[in-house]
Amino acid sequence: MTRAEAAATPGFCSAVVSGRRCSCRSSSESLPFCCRRCCLLPSEIMVRSCLFSVQCSGLVLLCLGLGAIQSYALELNLTDSENVTCLYAKWQMNFTIRYEATNKTNKIATISDLRNVTYNGSICGDDHFGPKIAVQFGSGFSWIVNFTKKASNYLIDSILFSYNISDNTVFPDAEDKGIVTVYDSVKIEIPLNDIFRCNSLSTLKINDVVQHYWDVVVQAFVQNGTVSTKEFLCDGDRSSTTVTPIIHTTVPSSTTTPTPKEKPGVGTYSVSNGNGTCLLAMMGLQLNITQDKVTSVININPNSTNSSGSCHPQTAQLRLNSSTIKYLDFVFAVKNENRFYLKEVNVSMYLVNGSVFSIANTNLSYWDAPLGSSYMCNKEQTVSVSETFQINTFDLRVQPFSVIEGKYSTAEECSADSDLNFLIPVAVGVALGFLIIVVFISYMIGRRKSRTGYQSV
Repeated sequence: MTRAEAAATPGFCSAVVSGRRCSCRSSSESLPFCCRRCCLLPSEIMVRSCLFSVQCSGLVLLCLGLGAIQSYALELNLTDSENVTCLYAKWQMNFTIRYEATNKTNKIATISDLRNVTYNGSICGDDHFGPKIAVQFGSGFSWIVNFTKKASNYLIDSILFSYNISDNTVFPDAEDKGIVTVYDSVKIEIPLNDIFRCNSLSTLKINDVVQHYWDVVVQAFVQNGTVSTKEFLCDGDRSSTTVTPIIHTTVPSSTTTPTPKEKPGVGTYSVSNGNGTCLLAMMGLQLNITQDKVTSVININPNSTNSSGSCHPQTAQLRLNSSTIKYLDFVFAVKNENRFYLKEVNVSMYLVNGSVFSIANTNLSYWDAPLGSSYMCNKEQTVSVSETFQINTFDLRVQPFSVIEGKYSTAEECSADSDLNFLIPVAVGVALGFLIIVVFISYMIGRRKSRTGYQSV
């Protein structure tokens, strides 16, 4: 909602902050803004919060000052009157809310299914009002982000989250009823024409509300309708030592090897049919995408990746998807009735600039092993799908056919893992040494015979 929409009839706010009561009247401003001012804590406290009651026309509201948090794959590409992009955002968020039931016990409600959302009220902004993302979902739930411009920067200025505790489906047996609003001034400052990225999970807990957000990509005040490729990372992504869901590295040209990234996490995936598990897979995946002579290296986070697929007598499919990957298909086939191999890879995914990258190759030949066994390769391997797309695999093990009791069968190791690999150079060295000895002995025997021929009789 806009500030005008949020305005309430004159009321009274009061709060106890650090043992001191403060109060204000909302005669000229909306209740959330009045309450935030009333509950302002010392400046060194980065997250400001308060619990207070607002008496206005007999309505009691619980207000919580907070920041943003996110959880289901949401995406907004907002265009202006000339049909060019003015604001782009993609993120995930969810909410966990504690409330009191009629039997005086505390219950927990989780709001994470945000598939059916609307974006009514989202605006590009102008000289008087900044851009705004407005999301509506459920019955009376809303999440609003306001942006402002400051010199050569723009700010993720404030966030307002409202939830309807009268919704018996989300809050069964709730003692209180009505709309509860959570508000905070975020003030994240980003250079103009930079896209803000925060893959790291952020958690904010204020009183009864816990919000989570991750995989955030947003740019307000988009210049000339083109979403920027220059990223401004949040503090969590800058200082993180763990593998984040998506890691991008750019290099000058497609002929330059991308900067090596840390080893991706290993995911465990499976596919089931009516007879139980029919496909097993375990692997760490690293994607290499080249577009416009810029290469991106992306580690797939198994913790935020879902798997599905299908099994048939001659083919089997493993499909992976996440907030950024629409689908990544590995298709296996049977050959000569006694072996299987990776025959096909299809991918479609969102890039940081908002475009969709798609590629397919139905004529591959990787991961070859006998039917009734699994294929294993712990060393890094590369599946070259095309000139612009390669997949690096780590700690790989797959069995797309003949899975018994949901367990892997005996593995056929790749040549890189074979314990006999080190014997090859040893054998070559021994053979060369033996050959040198034979040549030397032959030379000595020949020289001795030559001397014997010149002796006097």
